[in-house]
Order: sequence, then structure tokens, then C-alpha cells
Amino acid sequence: MENKSLSSKTTPTWQNCVHCPSLLFSSALEFERHIQDKHSIKEGSIILCQYGQNGICSALQFGDLRKAGFKYHVREYHLYAKGGSEDWTFYSSSQNLPAVLNDPNKGKQSNFFTKTWGDSFVEKVDIHPSPYLPDIGLSHFESYCKKISRRYRRHCQLKEAPPVKSKLKVAVAEENICEVPNIFYSQTLLLNDPQIFSQVFPGLSNSSDSSSAIRSLQETLSTYLDVIEMKISKQVAQKSDAFFHAMLSHDTIMEQMAKAVKTVQITRCNITTVKQNLTQCPLQLISLTRINNNLNNVCELLKLIGTVQQTQPMIQLLLSTSDYVAALDLISSTQKVLLTRLSGIQAFRHLSPQLTEMRRLIHKMLSNEFLRFIVTDLNRPLIDLTDLPDKDKIVSIVSGILRLKEFDFLDIFKAEAMTSIQATIKQCVIEIISERDGSSEIVLRGSQSDNTWLMCNEGIVFLQKVTPNLVIIFKRILSLSSLILDISQMDDVTGNESEEMWTQDEIASISDKIKKMIGSLSDYCNERCANLIVTKTDKDYIFSDLTQLAKLTELIDAFSNECEKITGHYSNTMKLALRSFAMKYIQSLHTERRSQLTATLNAERWKMADVPYELQSVIHKICEFGKIPHTLHYESGRPDGKYLVINKENYAVVATVQLLIKILLEYCDATKQSPDIVQYLVHCMLELIRLFNSRCCLLVLGAGAIQSAGLKTISTSNLALVSRSLQVVLWLLPLILDLLEKLHSKELTLNGFASIENDLINHKQEIENKICIIVSTMLSSQLSSWDAKPPVPSQTFRNISKHLVKLHEALIDILPIEQIRSIYMKVHDNFKDKLREQLVKMNIVANGSPQHGVVTSELTFYLQTLKTLRIINENDTEDNILYDIWLN
Repeated sequence: MENKSLSSKTTPTWQNCVHCPSLLFSSALEFERHIQDKHSIKEGSIILCQYGQNGICSALQFGDLRKAGFKYHVREYHLYAKGGSEDWTFYSSSQNLPAVLNDPNKGKQSNFFTKTWGDSFVEKVDIHPSPYLPDIGLSHFESYCKKISRRYRRHCQLKEAPPVKSKLKVAVAEENICEVPNIFYSQTLLLNDPQIFSQVFPGLSNSSDSSSAIRSLQETLSTYLDVIEMKISKQVAQKSDAFFHAMLSHDTIMEQMAKAVKTVQITRCNITTVKQNLTQCPLQLISLTRINNNLNNVCELLKLIGTVQQTQPMIQLLLSTSDYVAALDLISSTQKVLLTRLSGIQAFRHLSPQLTEMRRLIHKMLSNEFLRFIVTDLNRPLIDLTDLPDKDKIVSIVSGILRLKEFDFLDIFKAEAMTSIQATIKQCVIEIISERDGSSEIVLRGSQSDNTWLMCNEGIVFLQKVTPNLVIIFKRILSLSSLILDISQMDDVTGNESEEMWTQDEIASISDKIKKMIGSLSDYCNERCANLIVTKTDKDYIFSDLTQLAKLTELIDAFSNECEKITGHYSNTMKLALRSFAMKYIQSLHTERRSQLTATLNAERWKMADVPYELQSVIHKICEFGKIPHTLHYESGRPDGKYLVINKENYAVVATVQLLIKILLEYCDATKQSPDIVQYLVHCMLELIRLFNSRCCLLVLGAGAIQSAGLKTISTSNLALVSRSLQVVLWLLPLILDLLEKLHSKELTLNGFASIENDLINHKQEIENKICIIVSTMLSSQLSSWDAKPPVPSQTFRNISKHLVKLHEALIDILPIEQIRSIYMKVHDNFKDKLREQLVKMNIVANGSPQHGVVTSELTFYLQTLKTLRIINENDTEDNILYDIWLN
């Protein structure tokens, strides 16, 4: 009952602020002022209260208050908290916003129907308790409530009981009333000091009534004395138990101290006995042992000094036996001893510089010995195929150099190897040039030796001679390089635990330097040979045919592959130089062929030319194999043919096409002879085909041949020959493309063949259209003067028949019958269109009139002519011209 009454009452909350828990307020007025200053917004005469969770006052109904009523709002809602009430949050809301806006009295609405009929219209869903939360009841808090209720009852009893006033508290209060000044607590209270005297006896010297002042001072000092006595008695009363306890235990403490003194005396006697019997003798033994060790160290040092004195004679003895590694090890170990164990000994102050100088002399001696051995080994006769004649000596020399960690000997090795390679190449050049005819002097020394060139056949001979010699030189270089690498892996060269060890970087640097040296020697060899072979300026140095280029390419490939196989380094210097020269050769050849083709085109009279048997034999081989053979053999001994036979079909061609075929086949052969210039050859072939196509179009379709070749006119036979020639080129293009794809499919770009093929097809179609236009124009001119009158056939249709016969005579020996039939059918369709237009002009219709009969007779004669020319066969379906001309 008491708890319920307490909870129903309002409790003050102005002592603490919800937002500022560190502040404490002593009155409600301070709390009101704090809310007005810190937790409200002033907008003119309106004050918005923000005291609440999230800065929102839950007691405001409309969100603002006037300034005059703000304090009443604070007193009503914030000074006291009502019991059992909870702070409002947005979770306390029982209605959503649409329900409040529509009708707050209807409760929470879930869909459209409940907006009108209320939430009872739909079934409510019961939310079951969570299975994961335990069921907490009042029994769980019974023990807690019992314990807290007992404490609370006791608290209330103590709170209601009156305080007990004791005499001690009264005394303490009196004591606190009268405080003794601090000056009386000072350890040195010097009253002869005027300042201290004036503080102890204030107003005594300045007062007129001394008796009253003395009396008052005496009362004050008596009071001070009473206070001091009270404090002393209080202190004694507090410590009385400890004082009496100390007095009772005084005798016991004295007895314990006497026993302790006796124990200390006995301990000191025992320590003295131990020191005399057990400590002094072992300490003397340790001192004697240390003296003995020092004397032994001095003896060892003297022996080491004697050994170091014999270093220089020993080094000379080792050098005389070519044991350079042992001599260098002795120098390094002696210098190490001088720096460590014998440092500071004046007798050896000059020995270390002497050993350094001796080390330098050994290095110079080893370099000279290595140079002498390299020169002797590399300049041996080439017939001497032994690996290393004096292997032990070079092992000793290289071991000594590597022990010094001096790698400049590799530069000497490289220079002498280059000199040996140069001498081998020069010897081969001298042998080749000595066989030349003539008295021209050639200098092979100094700077002019690099300007010596060999002719093409001499370059081939040079490569055949110099390749085995250079292979032998490189084998000797590699043998010595491998030996150097093997020596660099030996323990006595790289050092041991007692000496300076080589690092892994230093060991790897030897291998890297040798690898780079061999690679540079391979590049140098290729460069020197390339300068001799493929640097050409005069006409005497040009290839006579492509077989020499193929032979030189084969030798250069073999030389480069052999160098790569031996040295493990690929050098493309010779291949690049050969490619450059081959490009120049092909450019010169292409310029000559292009000029030849251009001159032939300009002089071409566009008539059938006899086909040489050499060309026909090559075409026959191509047709037989279905591809361009690897080797082209031009046979002779038979008469020339009238037609070019391709797959048992006759092709009437002009001389220019024969030349173009020969050039293209020559370029195809060049791609097999020198694969490095294939892309450029493809460009050259496409350029020649485009040149032929464009010039044919200009000379024939554009009538340029009338001026260039002196033709009177461009006839249909000329056009037919151009069309047939283009067909030959179109037949050859896929074969060329197939050859290039099989030989060089990876590195080639063959996109130009598709475009040039389309150009040739379009040109061929334009020529056929041109023939059709020429014939159709002649037929149209005849029809313009035609009149549907007897006799039948009229002169107009007789002339049309003559034109058709002449066209057939011009085409029959050039084009195949199917192509001729295609051209005649186009002409026939154009003729029907023109005839239909003429009949419309003449107002003739199919009505059975005499004019209708004349037209039918004329067309019957026309159709008979086409059948005679075998344009329309007897087995073909009958042409509908007798019906088509009357249709719009």
C-alpha cells in the first residue's frame, strides 16, 4: 500500500536535466531558466519547447506557446514527473498517418475497405508470442522483491528515527567554533621577532587601555589552551588502547632483541671461519689460472708473429709453383690476422701495405698470363680440334683471378675473341678476293677494311667458307667460358667459412657477364658478315636471278641457326640486312616489271596474241596439280598456241595478260625463295593487278587506246578480249592466295585480294554492259526509222539481223557460248523494250489488223535469226516476245 501511494504521487525532476546530466539544480527556478535558455527556440513572441526525446516536447498539442505561458507549461509538464507515466515515442502511436487524416475515430486502417467501414470489417490476426523468448512471470521477481522490501523498510525506519546528540559532538562543535591560529603550531616561535610578537599579542602595543587588552588576551589564550588540551585528551583517548598494548609488550620486545643480538654474533663468527677456510684459497687458484692463460696467449702470439714473418717467402714459393689461389689466400688470411690479432704491433706496421702491393702485382701477372693463353688458344690452327690443350694452367690462372674478385679479364676475353673472329673473317675475304680478275687494289687494313664488299656469288662462297671456321672459334670460346663458370662454382675460389665468402649476386654476375659477352660476340660476328655480304652499291653486286637470293637466304639461315645453337643467343642482324637488300632488289625488279607492263599496256592493240608454249606448259602444270607448284619449269620446243588452255577451256587473251601472268608467277616463286619479303611481294602483286585493271579500263572503256596505240575505234571484239583477259586474272587470283596462305599464313595480311577481286568482277561486268549498250544503241537507231509496212522482212529488220550476226562473229572466237548467250539475252530484253515503245508511238495494237500481222512476221524473222545464231535453242522454251511487246 505504501508503494502504491508513492507511485501515485508526482516526483520532482528539476534536480537533473535529461539532456545535461552533469548539471545539478538547487531550485526549480534555475531549472525553468535552464529550459528556456538551452532547450527552446524563440521566434518573436512564440517559444517552442524542445525538452524531450529527440528534441521534441511530448506535451505540446499544437507545437508552440506564447512567451507569457511558457513558465506555466514548464511547471505543469517538466518540473514534476507523474508516477507510472512513460515518455512518448513514435512507437506509442496506435494509428498511421492516413487513418488520422481520414477519420481518427475509426482506428487503424489496413486497406481500402476499412477506410469506410472500419477495422471490424476485416479479420484481425492474432500475433503469437515468440518461441525464442522465455515466459517471465511474477515468480521470477519474488526473491528480489522480498530482499528489497526488507531493505526499504529498514531505510524508512532509520530515516524516521531522531538523531542522537552526544557530548562528543558538542565538544567538536565548540572545538570548531574556536580555532587556534597556525602560528601557535610553529616549531620555532620566536617572540623577539616584532612581527611574530604582534601576531601573538595583537593590539597590545597600540591599545590605550592595556589592562583590558591584557585581560582579553588572557581569556583568548586560556580558550586556546582549553582547545589544545581537549585535542590532546581526544588524541590520547583514541590511542589509549595502542599505548597500553605497547607498555605491556615492552619486556617481550626486549627479550627478542637480546636473542637477535646473540644470533648475529654467532653468524659473524661462522662467516669469518668460512672466509678463512673456503674462500681465500679458491680465489688464489683462479688468479693463478688466469696468469697461466695469459702466458699461453703470449706464447701463441709469439708463434703467430714468427709465422707471419715467413709470409713473404712462402708467397714467392707458391707463385713459383703457379698456385695463385693459395698465395692469395695466404695474403688475405695474413692481412686479416694483422687487422685482428696482431693489430697495434709496430714491427708489422709496413707489412699490410706490402701485401696489398703484392696482391696488385699478382693481379697484373694473372691478367698477362690469361691474355697470353687466350691469344694462343684462339689463334691455333683451325684443324686442331682439341678442347683445351693446357687446361691445368688456365684453371690455375682463372682461379686466381676469380679469387681476387676482379672481372676485368672478361673484357680482355671479349676483345681477343673479337680480334680472332675478325681475323678469321678477313682471312676468308682475302682468299676470295685473291681469286678475282683485275688489278684493282683493295685495302684490308685500317678504317677502309670495313668498306670492302663482296659480290653476290662471292658472298655465297664466303658464307660457305667462313661458317665452319667461325663455328670452331665459337666452340673454343664456349669451352673456355664453360670452364670459367665451372671454376666460379669451386669452394676454394668462392671462399670458405674462415675467409670472405662470395655472395649469390657475385656468383650470378659471373654467369650474367659471360652470357652477355657471348651474345655480344654473336652479334658482332653477324654484323661483320652482314657488312661484307649484303651492302651493295654498284650493278656488279646485283643478283642475276632469284636462285642466288634463295641460296644466300639458305646460307644465312643456316649460319644464324648454327650460331644460335652454339651460343644460345639469337642474332637477327644478318637476316635483317638480307631482308633490306632483298627488299631493294625486289623494289628494283618491281620497278622494272611495272615499267615493262605499263609500256606493254600503252602499246597494246587489244587483239588476240599467240600463247607461247613456255607459258602454256606452266599453266598446264597448275591445272594438273590444282595449285601453283613449288618449282616452275618453263618447257620449250613446241609451237605457240592460239588460245591459252585452262582446264580444257580456251581463253583468247592479249599479250599484256601473258606478261602479267609471267610476272605474278615470278613473284610467287620469289615468295618461296625469300620468305622475308613476302608481304612486300604481296603488295607488288596487288599493285600490278590494280595497274592492269585501271589501265585496261582507261584504255578500253575510256577509249584511251585510240591515242596511245593508234586504234581507229574500240570495237566489241576489243571489249570481249579485255573481259576474257580479266577472267584469266580472276582464275589465277585464288591460286595465288592459296599459295600465300599455305606458305606464310601467320605473318601475312591478305585483305587486299578480296577488294581487287571485286574490282575485276565489276570491271568485267562493266565491259559486258558496254557491249550490250553498243548493240542496243544500234538496234534502237534502226527501230527509229522502221515502219510496219510490207515487204516483210523489212530492210530495218534485215539490218538488225546483220548487226546481230556481226556481233556474234566478233564474240564467238573470244567469249564462251554461255557468256555470249547472256550478252544476247540482255540485248534481246533491251530490244523488246525499244520495240514496245515504237509500237506505242505507231499506235499499233494486237487487234488482228494488217499492221499486227506485219509486226508478227518481222518478229518471226528476228527470232529465226537468234535461233540461227544458237542464242535460242530448239529445246529452249519459246520466247514470249510475240506477247511481251503488247504488254505495258
